[in-house]
Amino acid sequence: MNKFENATPRQIREAMAEGMRRQGDGCTAHHLKLLGFSQAQLDAHGDAARELAVAKADAITRARVPARKAA
Repeated sequence: MNKFENATPRQIREAMAEGMRRQGDGCTAHHLKLLGFSQAQLDAHGDAARELAVAKADAITRARVPARKAA
């Protein structure tokens, strides 16, 4: 049974994007299939999920610590 069978398209894209982010560089369709996505879902939502994953990765802000406190 497909883990995301009853999910909305938005939920699928968000879950797929999160899976891509967790896997990091080199994430493949095989990795996403292991997470429970079907080939049809990858075909339908993969590009949008990739864009979302990249956008979320760019939005991550790093904590800034003054140099004298970091040392």
